[in-house]
Amino acid sequence: MRRAAADLLSRPAMYWTLSVVFALRVIVLTILSSKRPDAEGMWEGAHAYLTNPSHMYDQAAQYLALTHVIAPPGTLYAFVSPPAVALLAVPVAFLPKAVGIQVWTVVDALALLGGLLLLYRVAATRNRIAGPVFWLVAAYFPPLFADVGAGQRGGVTLLAAMASIWFESTRPSLAGALGGLASVFKYYPAAMVIGPRPAHRVRYAVILAAVLVVATAVSFIPLGLGGTVFYYQHVLLASLGSHNASCGYDSVRSLLDRAIGGEPYLLPGANGGLVSVTLPLHLPLLASALGYASAVGFAGAAVWAAWRSGWNAPYGMALGFALGSLIPNEVWPYQWLPMLPLVLLLAVRAVEHRRVGTLVVMTVLLLAFYRAPCDLPFPDLWTLGGIGIFVLGVWENRLFSTHRKESGDGAEL
Repeated sequence: MRRAAADLLSRPAMYWTLSVVFALRVIVLTILSSKRPDAEGMWEGAHAYLTNPSHMYDQAAQYLALTHVIAPPGTLYAFVSPPAVALLAVPVAFLPKAVGIQVWTVVDALALLGGLLLLYRVAATRNRIAGPVFWLVAAYFPPLFADVGAGQRGGVTLLAAMASIWFESTRPSLAGALGGLASVFKYYPAAMVIGPRPAHRVRYAVILAAVLVVATAVSFIPLGLGGTVFYYQHVLLASLGSHNASCGYDSVRSLLDRAIGGEPYLLPGANGGLVSVTLPLHLPLLASALGYASAVGFAGAAVWAAWRSGWNAPYGMALGFALGSLIPNEVWPYQWLPMLPLVLLLAVRAVEHRRVGTLVVMTVLLLAFYRAPCDLPFPDLWTLGGIGIFVLGVWENRLFSTHRKESGDGAEL
């Protein structure tokens, strides 16, 4: 039995078959999904950007002022993203809404695939098992489906970020510009500045910051000074303080607030309604303090691990990108997508170096994402799985050491 299991696990065909099955699952479920609320919201935001930019955030500000939470996605009331996101979706806003939503979903999915292809080239594995394992993990990763199914923009961000990693070794200025472009749409890719090799880091950081500032400023021009100030005062700051009790909301802060701070969360009830659940501990000040401390701790751990690897650029930049899932106050299922590059690089290296224990632990942690948060009695199981994967990636920094001698079955990242 042991010999048969070892023989099966050593066959690339098994991993390729499973990766195809999971990929088909993503494609079929995406096609069958009738609602793409985030794509609808992006179309609404882009349409308002074209027709009435100076007042495009009035509805979102009104909803935030009344409820202190971000509105459910799909309408202009929920559009709190910066104008650059609306500008990104302008081409599809010229299409009828129903058509534009589907076109945008395809664009995001293709961008996501392009980003994964670039990361696969960066990993450059020669191991016959590591290659199909890369695609198996990518196809299984539930946040990937959550992003595509909702019509989000994570694929576009991932493509720009992975292109930044791809060009870091040869064209650091272009890499920095691509990192800045990714940060215009989602601010967290800016954390990739911790990863570039020392000789490139200053140039990368300066150009990233310049592109981020200039592109953001240009996107605000149609809003005018009044519209810009209104966005920062009544939308951005208010949305950062949003406390959503939805079970789909599973950030590190929500984990601490619910487990320690006594903050209630909502779960689907037996009769189609909602049930409020509150855990017994009520220590909100401790939960808040731990929330700030965790953000500092995660960032410090990423810098430490990148340094311990000898400043392996793809690994360090993937760590910085992964912080986009751990530090923000608001994290929905699709926002765990930034963890994927770290997961994939770790899986490839673990297979190359036959780290069975690492692969087993990573598999168990990935199973935490198998069911949607609202299907679980405690929705922050996703958060626990994400924290575990990040800690595992930090712990295994020596797998990415630029001084490690290869065993002949893998390539240096």
